[in-house]
Amino acid sequence: MYQQTYYMDKRTGTFADVLAAYGLAAVLDEVLAQAKGRDAPRRLWLRDAGPYYTVELPEPLQEAWVDGCRPFVLAPFVQTRKARPPEGFPAGESSVRDYETGWERFRAYRQARDDLKKTTQADGAVDSDAQRALDALRPQPDFWVLALVGDYRMQATSTYNTAVQQWWQTGDPPAVNLKTILAMCAQPGTDLDALAKDWAKQVGRKGVKRELTASQLFNPHQGKGQNRPKANALTMGNERSFWLLEYLKVAGLWQCAVPRTVRGGDDRKTYVVAPLDITLAAHRAVLQTFADRLWNETAVKMDCVAALLYTQTLLEYSEAGQYDELDFEGYGPDRVVAGFHVTQYKLLSRNAYTALNLAFIGLPRWAGIAQTRTEVLDLKEVIEEHRNIISAIDETRSDGYNLLVQYRDFLSGQQIDAFFDFAVGYSQYLTSEWEAGHRWVRPFRTDFLGRLIVNNKKELKAIIENAGFQNVAYAIRYSTIIPQGRKARGESSLYDIRYGLGRELKQKANRRDDFIVALGDFMQSYNAENAQKLESTGQQMRRDLRTDDVAAIVGLVDEYGPQVVCNLLVAYGYAREPREEEAM
Repeated sequence: MYQQTYYMDKRTGTFADVLAAYGLAAVLDEVLAQAKGRDAPRRLWLRDAGPYYTVELPEPLQEAWVDGCRPFVLAPFVQTRKARPPEGFPAGESSVRDYETGWERFRAYRQARDDLKKTTQADGAVDSDAQRALDALRPQPDFWVLALVGDYRMQATSTYNTAVQQWWQTGDPPAVNLKTILAMCAQPGTDLDALAKDWAKQVGRKGVKRELTASQLFNPHQGKGQNRPKANALTMGNERSFWLLEYLKVAGLWQCAVPRTVRGGDDRKTYVVAPLDITLAAHRAVLQTFADRLWNETAVKMDCVAALLYTQTLLEYSEAGQYDELDFEGYGPDRVVAGFHVTQYKLLSRNAYTALNLAFIGLPRWAGIAQTRTEVLDLKEVIEEHRNIISAIDETRSDGYNLLVQYRDFLSGQQIDAFFDFAVGYSQYLTSEWEAGHRWVRPFRTDFLGRLIVNNKKELKAIIENAGFQNVAYAIRYSTIIPQGRKARGESSLYDIRYGLGRELKQKANRRDDFIVALGDFMQSYNAENAQKLESTGQQMRRDLRTDDVAAIVGLVDEYGPQVVCNLLVAYGYAREPREEEAM
């Protein structure tokens, strides 16, 4: 009898380790499926255990299951104009995927989608026959994996297909390969060289490769040049690795990778889901939905949207109650999945992509814990608002690009100060966009902001619930986005728009006295304008600030510091209360 838990070392600290872990899980899942029946429930847990990932089975493997396992394919052979599967390789779409056919179908889908948009009526009515035809052409969510592997400029098709072909040729029966993988993952820190030699002796066939080139498609840290984990030497040749480890990465690519191309250029990005504590079945369901929804975007925006969209998808599955591990009872989405390893590939020459940047984008920890259906629905609304706001920012402009970088820093580092930097910059971006008539750019909602802030720093709850703070934030709002919203709709407003108010306050927030003076000047001019309009028109559409409000703000500044109070005031002042939608 074999073990119940298997290990995959984090040898590189990149998504190569994740690919291998998911490849291992897929192999073990197939063994269980053949032994127990494909319809039998199988709960394989993938967990991040620090220095390694673990794959935990519902029960230990039995020798009879491994010895009796029939040949199987986990990664299809990618057929191109120059690459054809060998004689005897199994047929069918699960075993062979044609690169050219995949692209033809995608182009036909894109054309049908454009045609459907042209025929859609003004009231939104859609031709049902055209919609059905479009749905029939819709690419599979893993089409972009096929598009990545088959692109000759990634220089990986040959290595990939060699691994796929050798898995089949040495896998009838597959017991030797399986037993070697089980030995490789029986404990952390196994000797791969010894295992590779032992595997070669057992196979005893000519033409098989004990090692394969460690392609940058599966090993973004390797390739020609500086490719050692420790920068103590240079090697100009390609690194090589035990072929079964590379095969697990090949199989894992179809299990957890979401490749995309960057809009407006030739760059590619690959997003690889980093598990924390999730079953393989739940992961597969969530990933398929997520991959179907994530479309190509500009570089920084796509990073932000990916993290938000994946979190939203997790919450939808939690709401549906299909997987117990996604109930989020006492924990949040960031306890299930850590986020994404992201590798950006750039076309530095006409025929070759190069891995240019490796990064990690975390899931938003400010999502918090949603233990009831109502809380899940509320949290989905928060995530949706962030997605809409991020999606409306124009990355091709310098101010939009800088905003998206700040927001991505917030997601990556989970630092609330990075969000405040974003919020202050967004206040200026919002007002300038409204001035240009771009009403699709929307402000945050105060209740959603409150959830984000309190989940990051509970001590800030005392500030945002303070009556004086709320009154001053109200005054900022009714001096900026409320009158500007009315102006954008062609309505008259009693009050002038205070352009740049958020920036002015932020500039004075480094010193307590300077900030108090700047805020006091605003509060005085705000009340003076109220009094003037009441005297000249007999109307007053906003409430006055009181001396109690001034005292409350001074007290908050003395307790928490001017920068904290300023950041919160600007964030809330340029947000909207839920009831204020009509006014904006």
